[in-house]
Amino acid sequence: MTVRAKFTCQYNKIDQEDGGATVIFHPVTTNLPSEENLTFWKATPAGNITLQITNPQASEQFRVGADYYVDFTPVA
Repeated sequence: MTVRAKFTCQYNKIDQEDGGATVIFHPVTTNLPSEENLTFWKATPAGNITLQITNPQASEQFRVGADYYVDFTPVA
């Protein structure tokens, strides 16, 4: 069974020393009170996902302020 969450990118900063990036996501809030955001917010009102990304092309895909779906699927 897959569980879907909706997160907003809050931070994306490149480390000038090693070229990697730190990207931080928080669950969507009710600041954009769409029906979908309210549903996700009720299920996950708090938390964070922090990624250390070493691939610059991957870290560039995450725009601060943009929302992303995150799917959690068990490994068989």
